[in-house]
Amino acid sequence: MSETRGRPCKFFLKGHCPYGDNCKFTHQTVPVQGQDPSKNKKPEIAPAVVPLPRSDERASTSRPGVEADRASASSQTRSRPKRGEIPCRAWREGECAKGAKCWFAHDPQVQEAERLRRQIAARAAERMEAIRAERVEREAEVERQRVAQLARAAEQEAARRAHEEAERLRRANAARDAERLEAMRAAQAEREAEVERQRVARLARAAEQEAARRTRQIQLEARKAEIRREEATKIIQRIVLGSSLVTFSAGISVQEVVAGFQTCRIQIKNLPGDAQQHEIKALFTQQGVDPTRLFISGTKELPDGHLEATLITTSEEGGAIAAGLEDIEFRQERLHFEVAENAVFGGMGNSARESDTLTLSWRAPSNSVVATFQTVDEAEAKVRVLNRQKCGGRQVRVEMNQPPPGLQRPPGWQRAIKITGLPMIVSPETVTHFTGSQQLKFLRPISYDIDSGLRFLKQAVEITAGNGLKHWDVVARDDIEGNMTVKARFESWEVAKQVHDSLAGKRLSYLGNCSLRLRLPDPLQYILSIPLQQYQAQKRTWDSLAEGVSSKTAYIRIFSVPGRMQIKVLGEDKKAVGSMKVRVETLAGGEQLPATCWHRSFRSAGGTQFLASIFGRTGAYARADWKLCIVKVYGDSNAIASARDGIKAEVDRLDSLEWSVFLKKQSVRFFVQRGIPILKERLGEDNAALIFAPRAKVVIKGGEEARHILTKLIDESLEETAGYAGRTPADVLCPICYDEVSHPVTLGCDHTYCNGCLRHYLSTADNFPLVCLGNEATCETPIPLPTIENFLPTPQFHQLLETAFLRYIERHPQELKYCKTPDCSQVYRSSTNANGMPIICPSCFLSVCSSCDEEAHEGMSCADRRLHKDPGEQERRNEEWARANGANRCPSCSVWIQKTEGCNHMTCRCGAHICWVCMRVFEGAQIYPHLHSAHGGPFDNVPPEEPALVVHNAWVDAYEIQQQAARNEAHARRQLQLQEYQARVMLEERQRRERQRVIDAARYRELARQEEIAREARREQARREEGGWGCIVM
Repeated sequence: MSETRGRPCKFFLKGHCPYGDNCKFTHQTVPVQGQDPSKNKKPEIAPAVVPLPRSDERASTSRPGVEADRASASSQTRSRPKRGEIPCRAWREGECAKGAKCWFAHDPQVQEAERLRRQIAARAAERMEAIRAERVEREAEVERQRVAQLARAAEQEAARRAHEEAERLRRANAARDAERLEAMRAAQAEREAEVERQRVARLARAAEQEAARRTRQIQLEARKAEIRREEATKIIQRIVLGSSLVTFSAGISVQEVVAGFQTCRIQIKNLPGDAQQHEIKALFTQQGVDPTRLFISGTKELPDGHLEATLITTSEEGGAIAAGLEDIEFRQERLHFEVAENAVFGGMGNSARESDTLTLSWRAPSNSVVATFQTVDEAEAKVRVLNRQKCGGRQVRVEMNQPPPGLQRPPGWQRAIKITGLPMIVSPETVTHFTGSQQLKFLRPISYDIDSGLRFLKQAVEITAGNGLKHWDVVARDDIEGNMTVKARFESWEVAKQVHDSLAGKRLSYLGNCSLRLRLPDPLQYILSIPLQQYQAQKRTWDSLAEGVSSKTAYIRIFSVPGRMQIKVLGEDKKAVGSMKVRVETLAGGEQLPATCWHRSFRSAGGTQFLASIFGRTGAYARADWKLCIVKVYGDSNAIASARDGIKAEVDRLDSLEWSVFLKKQSVRFFVQRGIPILKERLGEDNAALIFAPRAKVVIKGGEEARHILTKLIDESLEETAGYAGRTPADVLCPICYDEVSHPVTLGCDHTYCNGCLRHYLSTADNFPLVCLGNEATCETPIPLPTIENFLPTPQFHQLLETAFLRYIERHPQELKYCKTPDCSQVYRSSTNANGMPIICPSCFLSVCSSCDEEAHEGMSCADRRLHKDPGEQERRNEEWARANGANRCPSCSVWIQKTEGCNHMTCRCGAHICWVCMRVFEGAQIYPHLHSAHGGPFDNVPPEEPALVVHNAWVDAYEIQQQAARNEAHARRQLQLQEYQARVMLEERQRRERQRVIDAARYRELARQEEIAREARREQARREEGGWGCIVM
């Protein structure tokens, strides 16, 4: 509170405080702030403050006794004031609008006192205003002085600061200059250090690059050496001369031959669409097949997304393995294998596959039901709807009911349908639900035991076929259609035919009196499909071939299918059919045009259209084989000649056109330095050019060989850019032309050739293997196959492979031989075994002995076969045997006759009477007179007239006795052999009869048992069907 009383009252300072003495602030004057009174020259004049009297004081001055009254009033209890007791404020201010009516008091003294107070207040205010103005003036002067002083101080401070700033700037500039100079020195030093570092780094980098280059060079050399080794060991497989699988190694050397007689073609079906060749080969190599005896000739994508692959391998291994792999699961697909004996591409396929397999099918045990409807139309509608539908798990046959002839037809039979093929156990409710009819009648079922029926059927087949049954396979056992199917494979078609004839048309009781459905393919049927235009071009030849053969041993039939013609070779004689088949395949093979008649545009749609137009212009049909890069034509000789000329003219026209190829940047330098000179040397100066604008490209003129050369040069340029090509010294001589190498080509043995010389050497080769001619033709390193393939176009390379194989056959005449049938290109491998096995040509079916190379002679050795075919040798041996065994030929029929004993009258089986001494023929009554008159009697060594006294010669007698003993011993030996043979024959016959008797007895007992079972079943069925037509379920 003391602090509050010490503070001046702001209202008092303004001249009036409404609180008066009750104000809590002080009512004293306050000196001007900021002035020290002791420092002023003039004394400060205090403001004249006249304190205004408070209202009670004013009232006391104007009205005496008011204070006392107020005091007394305050001591009394507060009461309501009376009229005129309270002064009027408006009156005090000088005016009251109410006048005399005012309730408050209108005291004139109060009004005067108020006026005086106002005058005093006005004068005080004037004095205060003057004091305030003076004070303001003094304060302003003080402020002006202060401001001036501050300005001077500011100027001084600004000058000082400017001086300091200038000094700071000077020092900063000097420091910056020093720093800049130091930075320049440091930068110079850094630059020099950086230059030194870069120089060191450059040297290190150069050393690293040199080391990397050397390492890369070593790696490239190693890689080149590895490539050379791989190329040197690379082998390829090709089908040559139709079906011989030949493996070639470096230098086109024949390494392995699977002759056409030994090969077979295997088709693998249902392969996944992304199956790779190595996966397909693994199916066979994992079974032990040598990879060199296995060749994938091609694959074909099928519309269903699967793949079909064709392989060539040996008949012995491939057929057995394919049979073992049948239905094998390969990447969730089941594979199917088809083996064809003939591996010739484009040859005839065997349309009588499995000709030694007889298919037998019959009805499984089943029920039959007759269902009757309200109308015939309803029954016919049911037949259309229900036929071939399932009932009780079986696919049934539904037809209009036709009661058996001769039986009384029940009422409403026209409105009934017959359902056959129902399961043996089927409820009437199931049939009612299936047909919608309540009128059902169950007929007599086909009832038998399936296992017993199969067993008896197999026994019946074995009785007829003997040991000829090789395989018995139950294909379908009560399938969805209610059929039983068995496939029986025999050792030959003849045995299968014999079984077929024995079962045809028979009803077998052990099969429920069902008759068998038998299917046996006809033997020796081969079919070939050719385009319609090819047939039209060769029509006269085909017609003459079809009309010229009338024998049933071998003949052909021609059928038309949409867009194609089918040529079918049939017959009964395998050799004749084979020869006819070869003629058909040769005719269908057409004539191959030379390699100069091929152009790569024939692969395109335009080329195909051109070849198609040849038929309309010349009458010959032309077809391009893009795999072998050849053209084949079909027709007569004149049409073929015209087609050849037309195709050659088109190829020449295409060769004269320009062909350009854009080069990559890395190939330009190679072509500037080497490529274009090589092309100009090979093709001619005007047939090769290098153009740089707008992009570098090579423009050439020429045929397939020119394009092949350009393609290989582009590949070489890319290899050289990659670092695979090496540098050739300038003083190297070509081993062929013995001149400085131009456009060098280095082989794996590091001998370098001229490009043109090596190409000529490879394209004209006739002696194999092709070897390097370096070191004065002493290198003899085989040239790798990839090198040869790079230098030759595809047709020329294939021709070179075939030539190499032909030379191989010429140099191995005792190992490989051609088939004897004319026009047959098959080759077989000769055997060194004295008694070679017979082998069969897969094309013409000629059976050949692999040892003596003649027609097969089963049961006869090769020596006996040669003797049999040499009449002179046979006659010489017969004469030698006759002299040794005392035999002569009959003068009448030339049959050999041997005299063992008796007189010299010999009688031949032809009826001639022969004198054994002079070998003359006589009548039966003249022979003995001749023997007596001419030879002294019918016996040997008897004089014409025997003397009465016979003088015996001991030596002669001993000789005669010895000869007679020998004859007797030989006769006894022959008799013993004859008796042994007759006894053995009789024993074998008794054993055979006993075996047959046992078999027949067992068969008759089994048949009788089956008949009894069947009769019992029929009796049971009859008892169940005592109601005539059967039960009618309503």
